[in-house]
Amino acid sequence: MNTTFTTRRIGGTLVADRTDTAREVSMLAKLCLAASCALGLAACVTPQERHAMDNGQCTEFGFEPGTDAFAQCMMDLHQQRAITQANRDLYWQSRLAEQTRRRDAQQDLYKQISLQRSGDARFPVCGAASDGGLDRRTMTWFGPNCRAR
Repeated sequence: MNTTFTTRRIGGTLVADRTDTAREVSMLAKLCLAASCALGLAACVTPQERHAMDNGQCTEFGFEPGTDAFAQCMMDLHQQRAITQANRDLYWQSRLAEQTRRRDAQQDLYKQISLQRSGDARFPVCGAASDGGLDRRTMTWFGPNCRAR
């Protein structure tokens, strides 16, 4: 714990105040954590709550519950939500595929570099500690700063 003292004069008396900065930081960190958890939980909506919100939205649009137009409004809101979720899923799938392609391309480059350096004593032999990996086809290690054999 980090304790500091500050001094001040009150009348003719010297007074020392102790401040615990570590405790204050810890309390601030706890408060921030509690606030972020509360915000995270506030974003969760159950299907029943979502249905009630959609129901209220369609009512605000002027549709009467029990009519065909109201049912169409509810279906439209559901379809818009499904399309948004599908687009979000496609976005993350494409990001993951791009990351995989880049990683595979980098590993292919490391394999080529390691093979080109075979027999060059200036570079250490690749092993498990290399940043590259294991070529499962040839069962040899590869990496950016080493040689295959």
